[in-house]
Amino acid sequence: MDRTKHMGTASDQEAARTIASRYLSVHERGGYTYRPFMKRGIYRREDYRYLADLKVLLPDAKLGTFSYLWGRYQAPMVMNLRFALIPYGPIRVFVNGVLAAQSDIFSERARSKQIFELVMHEGFNDVVLECENTSGGFGGEFGTWVGKLDYYFLMPDLYPEQEGFCYSKTLENQLDVLDAQHLNVLAWLPELPDFKDDAVDLGRIFNDASAQSYVVVATALHLDTSTWCNVICNAELSIDGKSITGSVELSEGDHDLVCYAKVGDGFELSIKEARTNAPLFCHTPVLDLNSSYRYLFAGPFDMRPEGFIVQCSKPFATSQGQDFWHLEGVSTYLRMYNDNVLFGHWNYPLGVTLYGLVETERMLKPTEPELSNRIHSYINRHIQSSIDTYAYACWDAEHLGGATAVHHLMTSLDSLDDCGSFASTLLEVAKDHELHDYAPLMEVVGNYLSKTQPRLSDGTFFRTGLMHTFHENTLWVDDLYMSVPFLCRYAAYRNNPEYLEDAVHQFFGFSKYLFLQEEQLMSHVYDFERNLVTGIPWGRGNGWALFSLSELLTVLDVDHPKRDALLSLFQGLSKGVLRLQGENGMFHQVLDMPQSYEESSCTAMFACSFSRGVRSGWYPDGEPYRQACLKAVQALKETAIDSEGHVWGVCRGSEFSCSRQYYAHQLLPRLDDTHGIGIVLLSLCEAQKLG
Repeated sequence: MDRTKHMGTASDQEAARTIASRYLSVHERGGYTYRPFMKRGIYRREDYRYLADLKVLLPDAKLGTFSYLWGRYQAPMVMNLRFALIPYGPIRVFVNGVLAAQSDIFSERARSKQIFELVMHEGFNDVVLECENTSGGFGGEFGTWVGKLDYYFLMPDLYPEQEGFCYSKTLENQLDVLDAQHLNVLAWLPELPDFKDDAVDLGRIFNDASAQSYVVVATALHLDTSTWCNVICNAELSIDGKSITGSVELSEGDHDLVCYAKVGDGFELSIKEARTNAPLFCHTPVLDLNSSYRYLFAGPFDMRPEGFIVQCSKPFATSQGQDFWHLEGVSTYLRMYNDNVLFGHWNYPLGVTLYGLVETERMLKPTEPELSNRIHSYINRHIQSSIDTYAYACWDAEHLGGATAVHHLMTSLDSLDDCGSFASTLLEVAKDHELHDYAPLMEVVGNYLSKTQPRLSDGTFFRTGLMHTFHENTLWVDDLYMSVPFLCRYAAYRNNPEYLEDAVHQFFGFSKYLFLQEEQLMSHVYDFERNLVTGIPWGRGNGWALFSLSELLTVLDVDHPKRDALLSLFQGLSKGVLRLQGENGMFHQVLDMPQSYEESSCTAMFACSFSRGVRSGWYPDGEPYRQACLKAVQALKETAIDSEGHVWGVCRGSEFSCSRQYYAHQLLPRLDDTHGIGIVLLSLCEAQKLG
């Protein structure tokens, strides 16, 4: 950070305004991407890796022959892509034509995971796997090194904008050169439909539907000028809501076409410019204008559907259950992706980010209504988008392989990280925002915490049975924030004190395993596999604990029988933290390791917690904590917030270790990391309330 551009002389409100304005300028606009998807061939499965069992895909392949798998990865910058390979037989991995990795005989025999760092340049990178057919196996599994890491590959231009890998018919010999020119001449699978044919065989798309079933066909037409058109269609057709037969004059611009066809009749549509007889080509309403796919198909329906609304955000009911749009070809669907960096995503750091934004909105409302309203609109759109796409994501997870590109955490729900933070913020935002239809999501999260999330015998949450197996049989201080704030708000939402009692119970359970009595700090993790507490007082971990306890004490009745014990814990942890504040006001990545770097998110969390403690009268003597809060926020303005609204010095998302060196020297800070933006905003809001 350029120290000459810090915000040390700015007011708390001005600093918050600057951060929020920058954040909105980068992430305010966002929408969803649609792509064709073939549920055949090589696509991601429930573990988020691609499955290419070529013994199944190429059953007639001779031993000793080769098949090539081809995908493309779009990198935002020069980077290393961590890539897992589980070979069934010999595999060599090429990146942009250069050998980058290969299997070994040990992993081939055991079908065990190998992890490689693939060097990617900015933009599209060709990733090609050369697979040899052996008696031991042919092909393999590959992709993300850990479950729920939602990166994916696109097929080459032969299959425009489609996710997955294509695979070649077998070759007797290996290719000497693996560039696009040499790859393009191979015979690739899976096969695409014949897009040049005006007729579509609906029976191939809906192969188990009766011939008398109806199908809704949606398409669009773009005209550069007003045109008389000759329209031939073997189905009932409307254009822009008007029934059409024969010739029609269409104005310049976009036109929506909807047809009702019967499966047995197939579907055929021809539109030609009346004067020249030149064909006019339709395109799907949501794919790129240059896409080869022309139509969306919904069905089958036993009767002609009345009032059917063409929309691409939710599944719809058919005679065979819930379904989504099909495209031309066998087992081919329209699929939704979220390619935004942050907008519309549901994860725990964004839950904190939006919490900070909504408090900033409330702080700015009396004096800066324009920016406050802008933040209000953004929060609404982000959260409502997450609400509105959940039904689609559940359908996608059930029907398209298991690995979704929208709501990938909530559709692979196996941890508190996946649900609690964002759901808590949703309930907080719903207090004064116009959110709707979120009850099903809240029910899922509430049921998960109360009935599904693993617990120790004493009822304390812990981590087991996760896709991320490194976390197996551990208890993390982070999970206080991933559970307690939601339980507090959910108790009020459901008017059920049992959830609040669970929140109280969690603090005593976590403290039993993680509170370091001598230091009056919390250890990051307890490892039940080795039956030990790691003993590292990670800054943000202690921030999660103290901040979450402030959330609980804020809503707990003053006469609650365990309130005094919780206040004692709050005071003790506050005391342990306070003594480690640096002279400039910052706290360190490892709290009692002054040579570790100054970390912004924990500094902000402690400032928030101290402010709440002072304002609520939770300290016998609040003045030291008042001064510590103001000093911490001033330090953030001087060392972590620059004049452009960037937030510096925020530790990235963590794993865990018994070594302090991991936290100090490997778990390094990142610019504008969402683990810190929201909590820094909250600290600015709290400091202003404190005065």
